[in-house]
Amino acid sequence: MLLGGRTVVIVFLLCSSLVLLRLRHHSDSPHVHVKAGGQTNQGGCSGRLARLNDLGIKFPVKYASRDIIIKANSDLNRTSLTQIDAPLLSDVQMLDPVKNPDGELEQCSPSLTLEVPAFPGQPANASHIIFGISTYIKRMDDSIPHLQRSLAYTNARLIILAVDFGEVTPSRKEMAVLETRMHGLGIDATVLGAPKDSSMQTRYFSLAKILYERRDSKTQWISLLDDDTFLPSMHSLVDTLGTYDSSKEWYLGAMSEDWWSVMVYGMMSFGGGGTFLSIPLAAQINANYDTCLQESTANQGDIRVFQCITAHTTTKLQPLTGLHQTDLGGDLSGFYESGRLPLSLHHWKTGWHFEQKPEQRALNTYPMAKMHLVSDVCGDCFLQRWQFGSDTILSNGFSISTYPNQNFLADLVKNKDMDKIEDTFMPTREVNSFMQGYEHSIGPLRPRVEGKIQYKLLDAKAEDGGVRQYYIYKALDEEPDILYEIFWTRNETHV
Repeated sequence: MLLGGRTVVIVFLLCSSLVLLRLRHHSDSPHVHVKAGGQTNQGGCSGRLARLNDLGIKFPVKYASRDIIIKANSDLNRTSLTQIDAPLLSDVQMLDPVKNPDGELEQCSPSLTLEVPAFPGQPANASHIIFGISTYIKRMDDSIPHLQRSLAYTNARLIILAVDFGEVTPSRKEMAVLETRMHGLGIDATVLGAPKDSSMQTRYFSLAKILYERRDSKTQWISLLDDDTFLPSMHSLVDTLGTYDSSKEWYLGAMSEDWWSVMVYGMMSFGGGGTFLSIPLAAQINANYDTCLQESTANQGDIRVFQCITAHTTTKLQPLTGLHQTDLGGDLSGFYESGRLPLSLHHWKTGWHFEQKPEQRALNTYPMAKMHLVSDVCGDCFLQRWQFGSDTILSNGFSISTYPNQNFLADLVKNKDMDKIEDTFMPTREVNSFMQGYEHSIGPLRPRVEGKIQYKLLDAKAEDGGVRQYYIYKALDEEPDILYEIFWTRNETHV
């Protein structure tokens, strides 16, 4: 049947729109360039301003927002940088709910669809791993939200060897309350009291024996963690461990990023990054446990594990890419803005001990559970990088950064410098060797970018069927701060 002229035009326009809505994503390159898609008008901005009062921000504030709709694509792989032919946000608007409580936004950016690699809809099955932590029972209050994001409903078992301040064993009631609380969050945890008069060093080392003795027919790995070790992707961790034959002796871990520490302590797994021992190797430690306990006088538990393995087996450390002790001082922006998905992160709670001043360490702690919350919507998109337009990069869950000018960022991408980590860190400790700093662990560095403006994650909340992020730039002098809101969702419903 022949179509009339008006019908032909309508069909053509519909087809053209579908083509524009489709993101063209090429996964064979570390830097992927795609066109913006799925932009639709939100039809108003009602309800946005009321939420801002809960953030504790200073008014007036400059504000802009964007809704991002996630579309999973099984043909995609995560890349170092994905380029989008659209700005991330519209022009900012000045807001002052105190002076104008009934004011509404004049405009909202249209929603934007981003494609991400397909991700499982269910938690990973980690029933073959037993994790162990030795800690003060009071410190668990900060750790539980992060352990929940890592371990909940994965069937992984967690053993907590607890001690109270003053190095005394917690009461049975305290341990039972903690255990019940964690079970209620989907964490298969067992809380044990540390033996009286045990030291921090021996408690950590004793976990290797305790976890081995609690293995079952499914157990292939035991893992020693610190209470500030965060595991962002259990699916990725399980897949990575699956590449090793667990019937053989394996000592997997990460050395310190600080070469001075490696030179002093050796080629060992530093505990904060996570240590993974196959059951055959754990059996060797268990068989020589009493001897190792008597022989070692090391002041750290992870050193005692290393010494026992070295003295009684031929197994050597196999560094596992993606595990991070995170012995990086100063501003860690370069690390978190690198676009990489870590298997583990450490020191998010208290910073690195080398930063001796408490106020300095406090500046370099990170709300990991809030940063990671967006993964509930888009899978392994935590810390994934998107470049919007010519000068803006979103490092998901950490920051939005605008670069000095479009040519500057274009040159970084063209010269593949975006694959290198920006050196934002404090100077390393001097070592008289061929290696001086962090490169042995995190790879080549590039100079700090002068003139880059960062909007750091202020808060993230799961609400309205998605995850709402707030990024803020704290302005100098009397200038108003700038607040960006991004709402991530998997559907077409916007609030």
